[in-house]
Amino acid sequence: MFVATGMLVFVLAWFEGCGGFVGSGSGNGSGNGSGGNSITGTVVDYATRTPLAGAVVVLEQADGSGTDRVISSTTSASNGTFNLNTSSSGVYDVVADATVKPASGPTVTYAATVTFGVPGNASLNQIPLVPEFGSATPTGFPTAIFATVSSVGTITGSPVQVDVNLSALQSVSPTVGSVTQLTIPAFAGSTTSVTTVQTLSSCPTGSACASYSLLIPSGHFSRGSFSASGTQYSLSVQQLPNVNYTVEGKAFIHTAPLSPTCTPAIESMAIVLVNGNLSSSNPNIAFTSCF
Repeated sequence: MFVATGMLVFVLAWFEGCGGFVGSGSGNGSGNGSGGNSITGTVVDYATRTPLAGAVVVLEQADGSGTDRVISSTTSASNGTFNLNTSSSGVYDVVADATVKPASGPTVTYAATVTFGVPGNASLNQIPLVPEFGSATPTGFPTAIFATVSSVGTITGSPVQVDVNLSALQSVSPTVGSVTQLTIPAFAGSTTSVTTVQTLSSCPTGSACASYSLLIPSGHFSRGSFSASGTQYSLSVQQLPNVNYTVEGKAFIHTAPLSPTCTPAIESMAIVLVNGNLSSSNPNIAFTSCF
């Protein structure tokens, strides 16, 4: 897996004598009062605290490899609020990002913010998002990654149809608990699940294939660790030239989404984004030992 190094963070002063962005009010773990277990909050612009509608908000938990996987998702309402149902016994990482077209002015895409260690019945209050190119140029579209997944059987030249789940990952350095990589939520219009087919003329010889696209922010994620007294966030510098991602595909037997079908079942490709553009080759992913 590709490991990003040298990620820098800066601290923004919001309250006098207190560094960092602190969610207003208290995240006291009391839930929303509806009798169910949920994580609630409001997604806002870090500088203006304007609520962000349509932000993608996901719950993640680490798998055995240390990669945070999405287990449920939602989008924020017109006032920036969200509600995600949970199990009260779980502990989650909450990740949010957004691309917003205001009534006037250019589109603004926000890098992700992750809140680590959130109990299953909690209020996060305000989650701050930072524009992907920073406050100096707070505008821009998501970066579009277009590439191909191909699959070949264990017998050379034998195409095999598989289902593939696709994710865009960023490294967590230093690690938080067992988490070494974070899934960055892809925006609407992405094809995060595809099925390879044998009839496409663009397929590599003897393979089944499918095209995919991932629309992602060209920015480093910000972070905070849940606190019932108000989570404090360290917000990432977005003027750095390079943003490192790993694009990952995980293959399953066609129509059997819990049954791995290739060896290995996970393939990945490291990519680098510079000022919103892909600077390395397109991340075509090839599964070569499927059955």
